Amino acid sequence: MAEENELGLSKFKIRDSIRVGGKDDLRFAHDYSAKVPVRSIYIASNIDLISILSKVFVGSQGSPEHRFSKTSLIVKLQSPSGNSVDEALSAVSPDIFQYVVVFRYGSVVFLNVPITRQHTILSEIKKHCKDPVTAGFEKKDRYDILVKPVSGKEEMDSDEIIQDDYATVPRLDMNYVTVISTIMSQTVALDSYNIIVNELLEVMERINSSIKKNGMISSDEKENLFKVIAQSNTLFNDILTKLRVKERSDTAWNHVEYDRVLEGMKEEFELDERFNHVTFKLNLIQQNVKFFLDILQNQKSTSLEWIIIILIGFECALMLLDMSGLGTVLLSPA
Repeated sequence: MAEENELGLSKFKIRDSIRVGGKDDLRFAHDYSAKVPVRSIYIASNIDLISILSKVFVGSQGSPEHRFSKTSLIVKLQSPSGNSVDEALSAVSPDIFQYVVVFRYGSVVFLNVPITRQHTILSEIKKHCKDPVTAGFEKKDRYDILVKPVSGKEEMDSDEIIQDDYATVPRLDMNYVTVISTIMSQTVALDSYNIIVNELLEVMERINSSIKKNGMISSDEKENLFKVIAQSNTLFNDILTKLRVKERSDTAWNHVEYDRVLEGMKEEFELDERFNHVTFKLNLIQQNVKFFLDILQNQKSTSLEWIIIILIGFECALMLLDMSGLGTVLLSPA
């Protein structure tokens, strides 16, 4: 029977063993596996990571343990018991560290962080965001991580790592946090991008209907079209250069154990399929944009042609008046 601790973590006793040697030779006495909740949310189009670290997480006790990269910031918060990672995992009633991972492209991931503390941290992070999502409309997702220690050279079976609603890892260190949070941040970001792309497609559909009815693009629709072009280009750049769904992290590339979790979670959340679906819609928008720009070019060309025709006609009229002698009479001062 699982027991719940003060963080709401389910603990399951899996076996008894002994501890021998030093830190690198750790085996677990009275091991417990803890099911750690992971929550992700997309809150803005951009987050200032440097500002977040200095103004949100650095306190009177100095800077917490963290890992900084060009796309993310991982912060390890103090565990409730204040124990080190090794002490926490080997204790009779272990506590797992809490982690917050902030991604520059707008996602925030919480691992083992209580709901009330999540709300507090989010309210502070939102002060350093660009183009925040309207409160209540943020895309969210959840997953669980079962921390199940293994001893010696024992390895987990591939089928055991990823389940429908949780993944199993032998420990929750910075590398596993990096892999897990990357997938969780990408899934909510893709959901948000998909909603924006659907809105852009609706705008394109309205312009299509107008052209079908009137045969031309109005000035208001022209303005909306330019906004769609700018936003779709921005989304394309963000998905390819910031989200980097198709790229493999350095951690997973160098270590097979992390790669199995990364690829398993990516398949579980269908990231590749969803990424292809969003990019397909963006390509469709690009094709429509090209069609509309051709129409605008034709409209402009037609307008210029009429102006030229009118000018030529006016010039011909002046020439006829001059040849008939009426021009001198009509244009001469009284």
